[in-house]
Amino acid sequence: MKYYLRKTGMALLTIFLGSLLVFVLLRMMPGDIISARANNEAVARGISFEDAWNLVVQMYNFDPNEPLISQITRYYSALFRGDLGYSMTDSGVRVSFIIRTFMPWTLFLVSQALILSYFLGIFLGSVMAWKRKSIFSVLIADYGTMMQAIPFALVPTFIMALLVFPRWSPFPIAGSHSLAVTPGFNLPFIADIYLHAAMPILAFATTQVNMWIMQMKGSATMVMAEDYVTAGYARGLSHATIRRKYVKKNALIPLYVQLAISFGAMVGGAPLMEGPFVYPGIGGRFGAALGQRDFTTVQGIVLFMIAATVFSRLLVEFMLPKLDPRVKAGG
Repeated sequence: MKYYLRKTGMALLTIFLGSLLVFVLLRMMPGDIISARANNEAVARGISFEDAWNLVVQMYNFDPNEPLISQITRYYSALFRGDLGYSMTDSGVRVSFIIRTFMPWTLFLVSQALILSYFLGIFLGSVMAWKRKSIFSVLIADYGTMMQAIPFALVPTFIMALLVFPRWSPFPIAGSHSLAVTPGFNLPFIADIYLHAAMPILAFATTQVNMWIMQMKGSATMVMAEDYVTAGYARGLSHATIRRKYVKKNALIPLYVQLAISFGAMVGGAPLMEGPFVYPGIGGRFGAALGQRDFTTVQGIVLFMIAATVFSRLLVEFMLPKLDPRVKAGG
């Protein structure tokens, strides 16, 4: 029980410190969006600038002239009530509504790309570790070298040039689904959203698969040098049994935590992958909010990303004692 309480406490502390760091850094950025919004409200409502200023401050729960400690107190008191505030650039739109609207598309994109890259990378990495001198290992290594030389931001451009822009391509250029398809839990809609997400998923997976290949190769190589693998050969076990039950099973354990970390990193990299495909995920909203100094929207999105990363890792931490007997839940 102490193990689980300690891990949960560390997770909550990480979320708090991460959100606090984002809160402070955003207020150190140049620009005064409150004055701009107050001017717009004064003109639209026909009120004085001072009244408009107070209205905007109350609406966004942010006063740049207020002491930082007071701002932090107000922010967390609202946060504990589940209030993320209003967007500073989209009048009257709550940050929670923005997250509910756009985040599911990003989570769908990231989860599918992560699953694809993880299993493909595990397979190719195990091939490299098991058949080091084969032609397949050479080709996989060449692919890894090529991917390291290409900036991730250019991968969507290459994929669009090869698979989206040609006339024969069945893949749409933008959007998450067709307007002609009725949204709902039905086969035509599911097939349509996968068709629209296929290229962003491919771009995401392409940038991640090399990491999993290298991770699996390194982990499997280390496991193959362990004494229990040598003992397995001495007992006369087949190569397939040793590879499946001895090497692969134990080599995957360090990758579980990395899987949780990669989920958050991929959500953070969503703007690079969603933007070129005009995919309506949270990445585009995050990039726009950051460029427009929309502090409340940026804070809400980053808080969600931090929480998603921390809790996914916490889930893995809870599962580790079951997956690896060497990890003691009571220790």
